[in-house]
Amino acid sequence: MKKPAKRSAHTEPATIKEIAKKAKVSIGTVDRVVHDRGRVAPATAARVRKIIRETGYKPNIYASHLSRAKTYHFGITVPLPEQDSAFWETSVAGVERAARELHHYRVRVTYFHYDRYAPEQFKPVERKILAAGLDGLLCAPVLHESVRGLLARLDGNIPYVFINTDLDGLTPLSFIGQNSKQSGLVCGRLLRLLVPVPSSVAAILTVPDDPHIRTRADGFKEAFPDGDKVRAWEYQLFAPEKRETTASLLKSIIASHPDLAGVFVANVAVHFVAAELRKIARGRKIFLIGYDLIPANIEALRSGAIDFLISQKPEQQGYKGVYALYRSVALKEKCRRTMAMPIDIITKENVDFYEAH
Repeated sequence: MKKPAKRSAHTEPATIKEIAKKAKVSIGTVDRVVHDRGRVAPATAARVRKIIRETGYKPNIYASHLSRAKTYHFGITVPLPEQDSAFWETSVAGVERAARELHHYRVRVTYFHYDRYAPEQFKPVERKILAAGLDGLLCAPVLHESVRGLLARLDGNIPYVFINTDLDGLTPLSFIGQNSKQSGLVCGRLLRLLVPVPSSVAAILTVPDDPHIRTRADGFKEAFPDGDKVRAWEYQLFAPEKRETTASLLKSIIASHPDLAGVFVANVAVHFVAAELRKIARGRKIFLIGYDLIPANIEALRSGAIDFLISQKPEQQGYKGVYALYRSVALKEKCRRTMAMPIDIITKENVDFYEAH
């Protein structure tokens, strides 16, 4: 049997970060195994212990004590969890998971939720953030102008991480999310393969003044260049939850484009469109693509009312965002400027293999 490689006397001892990387787990998981604290899957614990033995890792009690002498206070500013069909609940779930894992390292989080549909109400949230004495800020900057104003007032004094949406001209420690343009282009390519020639497709934007959604729509339309035999049209639907409003728009689109063969909804609101499109189409097949594994979308996907969903993994975004702040602020590690999330294509055939976040 091959013996594990030993570190020489001149080799620096392994760090908890190296153990976590080798085991492909979080730093918090390694800590729980080292101190026999909290629940860790038996197979994971065995893998971590094996790597600890191989590397000769020894906990540095003194350094650990010093690192815990300070509490790291991170602010979390994302839309109200119930907004966008409860999409933001999954981001918060990821934040909570990271906060639990890092609690032993004196990390605590405070939420500063805002109403994404009421930018005029952002100012009180801004004042609370500025007064909170934060060590770092995790932000979903969907209210881009309001967030730009907030960050200008922070004046570089607090490091920040973006999730879900990136903003040009700003310098977060990291952005964690999908490439919006490529995500929209993937949806366009999918529809282009499915619809007959000639035909029309429609892109529906359901959120006003959101650069993230705007870029998705632009990427989608790139799949249908000028002169192509499939024409892409763009529409706005800023109250998709109102059934009569959604039905009226869909009727208008079909009346204007009798050859309509596909619809792209550029965010989580696709289930509202699915409910009305099936009634209006009356048995005619119109392909439908949208975003996010919330329960209403999963149900519509399984029933065939939605053909494809793109998963953004918002739970992972929130989780990775807290860890990015911790590693940068507490461990003084450099973050990757962009942590790109995969553009996963979900169908009713594979949805059971994905968690609903």
